[in-house]
Amino acid sequence: MIDLRIRTTQALTALAMAAIGVVPGCSLTRAGSSGVVTVEVAVFEGGYGIEWHKSVARRYEADHPGVRINLWGDPRVDEKIRPRILRRNPPDLASANLPVWKLIVAGKLYPLDEALDSPAYGQTDRTWRETMIPGTLGDFRYDGRTYAAPTALGAWVCWYDKRQFRRYGWEPPRTWGEFTRLCEQMTARGIAPLAFQGKYPGYAWATLLSLYQRLVPFERWYAMQDLQPGAFVDPDFVRAASLMQQMAVRYFQPGAMAMTHTESQMEWVNGRAAMVFCGLWLKNEMKSAIPAGFEMACFPVPMVEGGKGDPNALYGGGAENFCVFADAKHPREAADFLKYLLSIESARSYTIELDTLSPVAGSTEGIPISKELQSVVAVLDQSTRVFQDRISNLYLEFGATVLQQAQADLLSNRITPGEFARRLEAGAEATRRNPDIYKPRPMGVPEIR
Repeated sequence: MIDLRIRTTQALTALAMAAIGVVPGCSLTRAGSSGVVTVEVAVFEGGYGIEWHKSVARRYEADHPGVRINLWGDPRVDEKIRPRILRRNPPDLASANLPVWKLIVAGKLYPLDEALDSPAYGQTDRTWRETMIPGTLGDFRYDGRTYAAPTALGAWVCWYDKRQFRRYGWEPPRTWGEFTRLCEQMTARGIAPLAFQGKYPGYAWATLLSLYQRLVPFERWYAMQDLQPGAFVDPDFVRAASLMQQMAVRYFQPGAMAMTHTESQMEWVNGRAAMVFCGLWLKNEMKSAIPAGFEMACFPVPMVEGGKGDPNALYGGGAENFCVFADAKHPREAADFLKYLLSIESARSYTIELDTLSPVAGSTEGIPISKELQSVVAVLDQSTRVFQDRISNLYLEFGATVLQQAQADLLSNRITPGEFARRLEAGAEATRRNPDIYKPRPMGVPEIR
């Protein structure tokens, strides 16, 4: 499953290609002469920042006097730790855009099951595994073991300003027809309907997959996730690509394809664009720019008239995944700190401080949550299930090259939806035929638990 922020780089691809050739190893170094164990934690410093992580680290140190957490972050953390992974000197714990499946198969990640099956912090009558929302630990299981755990619960939604909608008498759309008519009304008012993070065309992928899900039963949607032959040229996927292209050509703000994520989101915050598709990190990422009186709210990707998919399913799931390295100096201590990061106390502070959701069950109970987050919770409460892509995490080269460029060309109207589908199918076929690329067993439609 893809982390809801899709920012792939050449560095990811290079690591993906290199990780297969690395010989696995493991070492567990005990405390040095000072008697203190130092656990190094590297964090992707994106929309959520790292201040919450630091505050949890300080609490952990207070509760564990013999452990020091050396936690640092960087927006390009994956590039910083890549050479260290190859030299078998990685940090102990990391959250980064890494080719997790490549590292799992190469034996470079440490299984979390011993920690997952131990008593949870703050809920000692339950194991850590039992405190997690069902399904959030299933994305990186291999041979019965779990190799990563998410610290965020993501959802892909369309954000708008309730104040602006009230001013013009607009209502959140329930169907795609209502959505396009709303966009026409916005255009007539001289307001761009949609901001878009065009320098990162991967931002369109979750919306496109949501449109495809609205059109087909989950058996067909997951056939694509299982890389089944012909899945990308499914006529309904071509139709979803056509809807996506029409939206881009007609309703994206002029110049959107040249904007970064923050530039485009600033256009939305300032009212020059009325809506933006994004994940739950949006408010925290733009908090310093949101003007007084702005009322963030959201709605899911609307259902498509005549579609055969579940109209109430929601694109979302676990995000901001952390993993422990097998070559780490202190893998057991790193896993224990990860368990602490995902304790009920930490999860509640995560929700309060970052105004987003945690994958720990019950973490919103008994705490105040913002109106913005209440809007998300309402969408989640009305959903029948969550679903999310795993193609980009499984097949890094495909995601970073074929998929990114094809999306940019589709959104810029340089290729037709049919050409887009055929290009993805050709890239998928090359992946299927490549014996060096690990393909997990088909998962079919996951059970709702």
